[in-house]
Amino acid sequence: MSDHLVLCVDRLITTETVQSLQASETEKPSGEGSSSSSSTSEGPHHPTTSATEVDGDDQDYLEADEEDPLIQNVECRICQEEDSIKNLETPCACSGSLKYAHRKCVQRWCNEKGDITCEICHQPYQPGYTAPPPAPEDTTIDI
Repeated sequence: MSDHLVLCVDRLITTETVQSLQASETEKPSGEGSSSSSSTSEGPHHPTTSATEVDGDDQDYLEADEEDPLIQNVECRICQEEDSIKNLETPCACSGSLKYAHRKCVQRWCNEKGDITCEICHQPYQPGYTAPPPAPEDTTIDI
């Protein structure tokens, strides 16, 4: 039979340790917690925690990770250059890959088209973006 390893809460433990833990858990009444520490004669002492339980220190660590975005680099929807989320903005109500854009890119686009309304979600861009004044319609052309 070959050796098998199981990864349990960032620790490598042997199959024998897992089997002994499972055997000790089945001997407990169902009302007791499933977090346990045990040592076996086959190997060193490995504290383990079941997948459903989280220690207090681990909970703080997990909460801090949930606040950070999973994707650190995204693409600007206008210039299509990849950049850090910290350098991009969400100028309107668009979502998904169209959510992020550089502030300079959005302002340049507003200057080109003449207004501050998103063509995709039809919402005005967040405050701070400006559009140039409309060109006068009664321009004269000298012949």
